[in-house]
Parts: sequence; C-alpha cells; structure tokens
Amino acid sequence: MKNYISRLKANAKPLEIVWWWIFRAIMIFGILDSLFGFTPLGGRPMMVKQMAANLVGMFAWEICMATSKKNFMRYLPSYIQDVSVVGFFMASFCGAYVNLYYSFRYYDLIFHIFGGIAGALFGYEAITAMQVRDKIKHHVPLVALAAFGVSFIAGNAWEIVEFVLDQFFGSDAQHWCYQEAVAAAETYGKDFLENPHIIPHVISESLWAEGWTEETFAYRWALMDTMEDLLCNSIGGILAYVFLLVYPYRHKGKFDINKIIEAKPAKEQKEAVTK
Repeated sequence: MKNYISRLKANAKPLEIVWWWIFRAIMIFGILDSLFGFTPLGGRPMMVKQMAANLVGMFAWEICMATSKKNFMRYLPSYIQDVSVVGFFMASFCGAYVNLYYSFRYYDLIFHIFGGIAGALFGYEAITAMQVRDKIKHHVPLVALAAFGVSFIAGNAWEIVEFVLDQFFGSDAQHWCYQEAVAAAETYGKDFLENPHIIPHVISESLWAEGWTEETFAYRWALMDTMEDLLCNSIGGILAYVFLLVYPYRHKGKFDINKIIEAKPAKEQKEAVTK
C-alpha cells in the first residue's frame, strides 16, 4: 500500500484520470440533485441508492490496484475503467436520473448490449491478468469462451443486484414503480412501442375482461425488464466472443501473452506455476 499512489500514476495516464473524474463529478451532481432538487430533473430520492452504488463502481480499478500481487485484479489495465465509468454513467445518470429508461424506447436494450460487450472484454482482460500473474499459457478459443462466461455471469449478477435494490432498498432499477410509470406516461406519451415501461396504458380488452387493472398489470414489467436485460446482455457477450475469436488482441503479434510467457526461462515458469 505504501507505493499505491505511484502505482496508480505508473499505470494510468493523466488524461484517463481526468476522463474518470469528469463522469464522477457529473454523477455526484446527479446524486445531490436527486436528494435536494436543484433542477427539474431532481428531487427523486429513489434514484440515489442506485446512483451511489454505480459511483462506487467508478472507482473499481483504483480499488483493484490496492490489492496484493497475488490478486489477478492487480494486473488489470487502466483502460478497463475508461470503459466501465461510461457504463456506470449510462446505467445511473443517463438511465435513472435523466430518465432515458422511461423516455427512450431502445435505451435499455442498447445499454445492456454494451454491458454484455464490456463484460466479455473485462473477462478477457481478467484471464490475461491471471496469465501474467501465473505465467501460464492458454489457448485463444478457451480464453474467448471464458470471457463470454464472465460476461454472462456478470449480467445475471447485476440483475440480482437490481432485484435486491428494488425489493429491500426501495429503488426503481427494474422499473417496477407504478407511480414512476404513470408520471413518465404523462411526460413522454403512452405509446408502448416508444415507451415500453408504460405498461398500465396498454392493457388489451381481453385482459380487462379477465379483471386485470392498471395496478396489477403495471407490476409485471419488472419481470419483463429483467428477461429483456438478460437477453441483451447475452447478445453483447456473444458479439464480444466472436470478436475475440477473430481478433484476440492480447494473444497475437508483439502483444501475444503466450509468446511472452514462452520466452521466459523454464525455471522461472516452473517456480511461478508451483507457487
């Protein structure tokens, strides 16, 4: 830990740090506005828990750099956070605070496809970091498949986090809130094709005949949102998987980690494997 600051400076470019803090500062403003209502978008405390959780995620790489040399996450490149801060920003500030989840039909789909791609790239970098730490070679198809697995697990884990935030902390991560849906319908319109979360206003006559009401049908969207998110996460993961098979950028050319490991003395490799 004594060399922590110097390690951050050595592994991250000054422009990257500026990039991170631009998004963090905007997120902090969104949290404060949600609490105190400085602007017309503010005054919605329900958003704060989700935004605060995502703000912590914006510091993930720095947290990883504080771990020991035995932890593979210590070897992750800083560009991972260049991408992740955008993802966390899209999730909370754009989606929840600006309300794009309710106002833009395809926003949630785009975000989760992006998340699936980012998750697979993180998985790829995580496996490469393990190779660097342990000095072990891996076949590219296996690395790409494992990267997809990381993306799939991360996507499922995030949906669990959304469920927990909503059920136990009163957030609206799954867009289940009836009052939010009604308010969004009044603001953005009631067309289901444009505003998929406005379910209370698209109940068919057959459902009305069966005794459905706006309130009972409204709460079904949380399940639909979760399943749609899982599908888009998977699509993003598959796209990244195909990309990594075609262009495994850490396993080709002068950056080929397998060749770098192979070039190490046999004694050093053996010591690294048996540790």
